[in-house]
Amino acid sequence: MQYPKTQSRLLQITTVGALVAALVAASPAPADEVSELKAAVQALQKRLETLETQAKAVEETNDHQTDQIAQVKNSVPAWVPNFTWKGDVRYRNETIEQQYTPDRNRDRIRVRTGFVAKANDTLKAEVGISTAENGDPRSSNQTLTGENTRKSIYLDLAYAEWQPNADWRVTFGKMKYPWTRPGQSMFFDGDVNPEGLAVNFNRGMFFGSTWYHQLEERSTAGETTSFGGQLGLKPTLGPGQLTLAVGYFDFNSVQHRNPFYNSSSNGNTTTTVGCFPGQSPCLQSDFDVIEGLAEYALTLAGRPLVLFADYALNDKAVSSHDTAYAGGFLYGKASNAHTWEFGYFYQHLEKDALYGQYIDSDWSGGNTDGEGHVFKAAYAFAKNWTLNTTYFLNKTNNDVPVTIAGVGPVFDRDYERLQVDLNFKF
Repeated sequence: MQYPKTQSRLLQITTVGALVAALVAASPAPADEVSELKAAVQALQKRLETLETQAKAVEETNDHQTDQIAQVKNSVPAWVPNFTWKGDVRYRNETIEQQYTPDRNRDRIRVRTGFVAKANDTLKAEVGISTAENGDPRSSNQTLTGENTRKSIYLDLAYAEWQPNADWRVTFGKMKYPWTRPGQSMFFDGDVNPEGLAVNFNRGMFFGSTWYHQLEERSTAGETTSFGGQLGLKPTLGPGQLTLAVGYFDFNSVQHRNPFYNSSSNGNTTTTVGCFPGQSPCLQSDFDVIEGLAEYALTLAGRPLVLFADYALNDKAVSSHDTAYAGGFLYGKASNAHTWEFGYFYQHLEKDALYGQYIDSDWSGGNTDGEGHVFKAAYAFAKNWTLNTTYFLNKTNNDVPVTIAGVGPVFDRDYERLQVDLNFKF
């Protein structure tokens, strides 16, 4: 195959040579001029032969390269193109200041990586691993300590997803949240990956999901599980898109039991009365949570703006502390080089409004019974490389006081947390 430029030049030389030859044959010009023309024709013909040789060499080289590429492609196993690798690395410096408690500063890392494998047009699987401390379900962070000891790696994601058509999706395993969460709300920690099965539906402006998740398996005392569903719609409204959804979260076999990670209820009210044998202290309340959310996304001054509101009520709370709400915004998006974003939201979370094992681990010390502000900003130095800052200005123990030695019962305890992150994605 000849390159277009070579073909064009050959055509030009051939045409000129033919024209000159015709002029020589038809012209009664003097002998010396005819000789000059003949010499020019011979020079052109020699140049034409040289270019033809070069073009043939280029064609042979190109054919050889094509054969090499084909051989490489044929040597690659058929399954390789079906795998997509991804991951991220984060370095964090964090300062925590809580009233009546010594200040703390620490450096932490987070590493997450894995792959998505497409088995066929309807079935895929994802497997991911991450750092964590003692398998913490709400955090993939690993504190830099322990005299340079090796850091632990855990199975973070492991699920299969079957999509029989464009509208339906069925997921089995340790998965990402199957329900929609709004904006920057911290009702649910972004690191939690539930375990069980889920079904999702999405057609046009309508969407929905239902799920069944395992929380605590017991050989003799019954399992703690979670079942729920969410329905919503995403209509276009004015210059942006509105998302509205209502969800129901039914936690089974949690009341009078202690399905806690690391022996902490994360702020939920506990009791020693009426607990199942061997499960004291235990949760005082059951949790049947109704959530309503709204999110509005639009473009303002050439940048994305997202506004959100979130509300939840625990219909089975024994106490009156059964309500949670949040609202705020995020403007801009730190993604491509030299882009930025900033945001703010306020959250109020009463003691038994939400199941504490799910709530965000950074906000208000990772416990219910708090309220306060969160400020966020980020800047992208380059694609896949961002600097993020998050500042929590919260109050803890709003509903129930904590007893501090030498001080006594304390309400509305100050809690501040500053996080500075370098994030790298690959």
